[in-house]
Amino acid sequence: MHPIDLIPVPDAVPVAWGWFQVLLTVTFVLHVIFMNFMLGGAVIALVATLRGGTRPDIAGWLGGKLPFSVAFAVNAGVAPLLFVQVLYGHFVYSSSILMAAAWFAIIPLLIVAYYALYAFRGRTAPGARTLLIGSATLILLFIGFLFTNNWTLSVTPEKWGAYFTHAGGTFWNLDEPTLWPRYLHMVVGAVAVAGLGMAAFGRVREGRTGDGGGLVGHGMAWFKWATLGQLALGLWWLLVLRSDVMKLFMGGNPVATAAFGAGFLLAVGALLTGFLQKVWPSVGLTAGTLLAMAVMREYVRYGYVRAHFTPDQLRVDPQVSSLVLFLATFAVGIGCIWYMLRLAAHAGKEV
Repeated sequence: MHPIDLIPVPDAVPVAWGWFQVLLTVTFVLHVIFMNFMLGGAVIALVATLRGGTRPDIAGWLGGKLPFSVAFAVNAGVAPLLFVQVLYGHFVYSSSILMAAAWFAIIPLLIVAYYALYAFRGRTAPGARTLLIGSATLILLFIGFLFTNNWTLSVTPEKWGAYFTHAGGTFWNLDEPTLWPRYLHMVVGAVAVAGLGMAAFGRVREGRTGDGGGLVGHGMAWFKWATLGQLALGLWWLLVLRSDVMKLFMGGNPVATAAFGAGFLLAVGALLTGFLQKVWPSVGLTAGTLLAMAVMREYVRYGYVRAHFTPDQLRVDPQVSSLVLFLATFAVGIGCIWYMLRLAAHAGKEV
């Protein structure tokens, strides 16, 4: 049997595929903001804890925010995961089966990391604090690697024949050229966004109390250097893409090329404003960069699987009411999240 024959037949969709593509991109950006603060914040907190005696108490400040970021990241990740399953579920389910042993471990691992972060925010001995934040950070990094492994495996169905030698769900896509640059690009980008989030919190606190608690300077330092590293890693990822996919961003597809150009210029602009300590311009430019990169991510997926499938091939079984119900629920959910964030930010008149 040829591995390509293992690609399942996709299910029908209730409305035109374009709706789901837009919703996937938008909800993924929302998820990645919280996820970046969660993962990048854990890395920064671990470094601050290991350094010891850091003033201001960055680790302590992050310890109070990280458990909330996990909750928001997980909940905000449900929608894009569902939408990618609607459009590319026959690819994602197959790759998940190939690495099922590790894939099923994500939820229990995430629970352990969640409790470790809650324990870290309490008053514990220095050694225990290091153990807790170190364990949580390593687990979150490993979970991120599992997701990257699955997404790269989902777009390389020619490797699915490995199932017959790894029927227990133990296959890892470690020989994939894009695996490590994609993973490291995600991790370093998370550190950059977390640093910028710290700086934004600090700037808000400065406006309220006149004292940012050192968050602005510390956060912007992480942001600018991580952004610089991310640009280098992004170039590495681009160069190791399959040649036909890379050409999409080099003029082969106008939207993909525009997204690449916009993402690069916005990232460079964010880097410059970062070195100038301009927090809010950096926030705006970074938000634009995240959106451009989300679009590029979708074109990478599209480019890799288009020889076998494109979303416009999905059969439509009209059920518009389900989309209307989701959009209404989504709007209410966004409002609730905004309200909860405001409550959290004003709790004790502290951010």
